[in-house]
Amino acid sequence: MLTDLTTALLDSTSYTRRSGERANEVLSLLSRRIALEGKTILDLGCGPAPISEFLRRVSTLLVGLDREKRYLRQAKEKRSVELVLGDAASIPFRDESFEFVLCNDVLEHVFDQAKLMQELFRVLARNGAAYVQCANKYQIIEPHFLLPFLSWIPRSLANVYVKAARKGDGYEGYFPKTRRSVLALANTHRTVDLTYERTLMKIKSLNIQSNVLRRIVSVARKILSDEFLATLAQNFSIVSILVLKD
Repeated sequence: MLTDLTTALLDSTSYTRRSGERANEVLSLLSRRIALEGKTILDLGCGPAPISEFLRRVSTLLVGLDREKRYLRQAKEKRSVELVLGDAASIPFRDESFEFVLCNDVLEHVFDQAKLMQELFRVLARNGAAYVQCANKYQIIEPHFLLPFLSWIPRSLANVYVKAARKGDGYEGYFPKTRRSVLALANTHRTVDLTYERTLMKIKSLNIQSNVLRRIVSVARKILSDEFLATLAQNFSIVSILVLKD
């Protein structure tokens, strides 16, 4: 049985549209902090519709890396990003090859997350920056299967939950992190936690994937300020950080 995530990946139109939205979101979060113009950019785990494709307006030096041949085949049909087959936990590039690394919604799909971050920092040039976004273990609605509290419960129960909801064969291969643990993975470098700012953007725009959660937030905004809601929600939202390699 195909999961909702796989179905979305096969729907290239919707996935491409979301990639464009994600690129705009990243650019907005980074706009007052770092300049990407003319930088060499690596898009880790780029998938079939690389977000980096939508960064062409700031740089043409774009490389997408993914370990799935089928994703690269899909990406190659419509994209101009240079595509490379490889594993994010063993990046096939020399030290300090890139001035900016994008690691968007990849970390939660990798078991050895410390190794991935080690490799990311290895290929990141000095004075470079990386944007890392990861599913939060304590998101109310799990973002891949859109099931409430899925990532809160033990793996064995999560597997049963996914099957019972007819969303797939199980929850294997997903390793969401807490906000604190994502920050800990990058604690050897200077970091800027963008989670609150991203959460506030989502609340203001109501650009929320889950219909149920979007309705709840819409009602809550009539009672509470966006800023207060973002303060409450940030520990239950997707984790977003900027890492600076001084």
